[in-house]
Parts: sequence; structure tokens; C-alpha cells
Amino acid sequence: MVGLNPLQTLRMRLLFGLVHLDKIDFSEGHSMSRYHVAVFGGGSVGLCLAAHFVKAGAQVTLLVRESSIVAMKGKPIEVSGLLGDHTINPDAFTLCDAQRPTDEVLNSDLLVLTTKAYDVAASLKPFADKPACPPVLLLQNGIGSAEIARDVLGSHVPVFSTAMMIGMVRRSPTEVSVTAQSSPILCGPLLGDDPEPLERMLNVAEQGFVPMAQDKAIRDTIAFKVLFNSCMNPTGAITKQTYGELMENPDSRALITGLADETLAAFASAYDYRPAENGTHYVEDVLSPIIFPRAREHRSSMLQDLQSGRRTEIDFLNGAIVRLAKQEGLKAVRHESIIQLVKACESVSSTELRK
Repeated sequence: MVGLNPLQTLRMRLLFGLVHLDKIDFSEGHSMSRYHVAVFGGGSVGLCLAAHFVKAGAQVTLLVRESSIVAMKGKPIEVSGLLGDHTINPDAFTLCDAQRPTDEVLNSDLLVLTTKAYDVAASLKPFADKPACPPVLLLQNGIGSAEIARDVLGSHVPVFSTAMMIGMVRRSPTEVSVTAQSSPILCGPLLGDDPEPLERMLNVAEQGFVPMAQDKAIRDTIAFKVLFNSCMNPTGAITKQTYGELMENPDSRALITGLADETLAAFASAYDYRPAENGTHYVEDVLSPIIFPRAREHRSSMLQDLQSGRRTEIDFLNGAIVRLAKQEGLKAVRHESIIQLVKACESVSSTELRK
């Protein structure tokens, strides 16, 4: 079996916290007090990034549902956990109805979109066909969000993608806890846009508390993360096992190996990217060092979605692999099966919560 090349090894180490930020030379930057960031979404990621950019000295507008404005008005944003404790006074940011972006928002320097992947099109619709629209930074799981954003907004709006390995939980309408942090938020122009707006944002972001960095191979980094998520998330959601249990159980381990085989074949054909020789190599030499001992007790976020009756992002993870495989004339039968199982679980969970 072949090992990972140096770039693949660094990517794995960055994504899963095996390298400390202070050992990597990111470009120097400076705070820009008039830099304006519009953060779309009042969930855990939106709250955390709004607080982060306020701390960085930026002007911040937080776009949320009209009903959420009432719940949040006059309250500070409070962030706690692994990235430190931060309180952002309510007069330090502006609340705005996400469906009615103001001219100030439309002319901001950056729109940070923190919705689920399946909400990207609807969220960006109010920005389409406007005289002005800021560059967009996407923070969704899986593959496909960038292409959706491009279709909605047009080619004149720069779109930047990310790979994020930071766990957050919203405790109240304005409180969020950071429960896991393995790497910086890695950002890059997946669709080939000029990186200048991204670099400008990163210069500002250096003054905040969320680590962020440019990744010139963002497609490979996203693919690496999708490989992990498409193997572990649905298998853990269906079986309710921890990551460690998934790897130790011979049946779930065999399923993960098969899923990885199909994903690796699709990536190799479509992207000329193969971070492991085959599924067995991936599970034994790449996945195991990530899981043991760092994430042995972790449970899939997809399982949390099912338990809460929320729609999962299965279509942007395993669904993306199926579409990619078909495009390349390949089969992904294990991914097709696990999609059906997760969607069946979605239906059952939703029915049970309505009782």
C-alpha cells in the first residue's frame, strides 16, 4: 500500500488538528475597522462568526429570520468554549431581516452564508438580480453549494468555499458553545474566482478569535473532508454507534471500507485526486489515526439531526458521491443504499416527533 504524499499528509493534519496553528506561517494582516461583514444565519456558526468579526474590528450585520430579531434584540452574543469566552454587546452589531437585505448589506464587503446546504438557493434568492451583491463565503458540508450559489447569483459575484472542523452548539438564541476545534476554517476559490476579496477578509479575520486560513487546494481539502463525512456520518446515524464503535465493529467497518472504495474511485476519475490507494488503506492508515484516540467517543452530527427531526445533508454528502460516480460512468451502490436508509430514518424521526 502506498502512503500519503506530503501535501495529503499536511491536509489531514490540518483538518484533524494534528498540527498547531503557531507552527504554520499564515500571511500577516491588519484590522480594517470599516470592513463590513454580513453574516447570514443565526445558528451556532452564524453567531460565532458574527462575534468573531466584531472582535476583529469589522462592522457586522447579522441576517436572521424576522421572528428571530424579536428574540435576539437587545441581547449580547455570548460565545464560550474552546475558542475562549467572548461577549458582544448588542450595540456592536446590527440585526437585519434575512429576506429583506438592506442596501448597506448589499454593498458590504463579504456575505458569510452559514445555512444548511439545502437552504443555499433560497437564502441567496433575495440577493439575486440586485445592482450590488458582495462576495460570498460558504460554510456548508458536502459538495454542491458553490455551484448552487453561482447559479443563483451569476458569475459576476465571487464565491468562496470552506472546509470547517469546528464543533458548535447553540444554547439559546444568542449563546453558542464551541465544543470541538481541530483546525482553522480553510478557505479557497473553488470555482476559480480572483482570491483578492478572500485575502482581504483573512487579513481582517486574523484579529478575531476563530482561526481562518487560505487553502490553495480547497477542492482536495473539501474532497478529503467529504470522504470522511460520507463514510462516518450516515453509518453512525443509522447504527447509533460512536466513531470508535464504528471502527471496532467488523460489520460497520466493512461498510465504511466499501463506501471509501466507491468515493476514492469517483474522486480519482473526476478530480485526479486519490488520498488513499483503496478503502482498506484509507480505513487502516488514514481514518484510524484520526479516530483513535481523538474522536473515539464522538457521535455523528447526522445522528443528532435525526434525533431532532431535522433534515440531514445526505444529498450533499453521499448524494454528491452518487452523482459524481454516475458522471464518470462508475457505480456507487453502497452510497445509494445508505442514502435510502438515512431518508427512511428521516421520515420515521419526523413522524415520531409529531406524535
